[in-house]
Amino acid sequence: MGRDKAALPWGAATMLETVVAAVRTALPQVFVVTAAGRSVALPADVDVVVDPVPGQGPLRGLETGLRAGGAAGYPWAFVAATDMPLITTRVVGLLLDAAAPGDADAVIAVAEGRDQPLAGVYRTGLAGRMDADIGAGVRSMRRFLDEVAVHRVVLGGADARAVFNVNTPADARDARRHGIV
Repeated sequence: MGRDKAALPWGAATMLETVVAAVRTALPQVFVVTAAGRSVALPADVDVVVDPVPGQGPLRGLETGLRAGGAAGYPWAFVAATDMPLITTRVVGLLLDAAAPGDADAVIAVAEGRDQPLAGVYRTGLAGRMDADIGAGVRSMRRFLDEVAVHRVVLGGADARAVFNVNTPADARDARRHGIV
């Protein structure tokens, strides 16, 4: 993207504020994982958790968030990436509902035939396993997911757009041009 995605203007807010606003209506508590020394402006009821080991990618960030959720007493944690500003409360609910009855370790969205591991629900107890895998050199979310029980929820239409990743300026322009934002 060439700049901090979290601070990218998105509508009347930033990309991060937009994601937080969508998920906090469906969740009892919201944790935002950030790098040390990074300042984020969020509502007072949002807990900011600092990633203790920077530079290890999204798997370490996920482990940090799951650890915080587990410490707060939650057996499951919903996860949304900062670059998914189109996430909706409806999609959060669909993924949470899919996690409730099953034996899966993770429930992730699938859109347009692609796994979206950073739009999902994870057992907070996976944090220790993630830490061990990272210590053994595993950095790939996909590789980690190959090792655990995953339930995939296939999304279509507007629900699939909700897990669209804005990775480039062109992605942001396309999302805005097509009236998604």
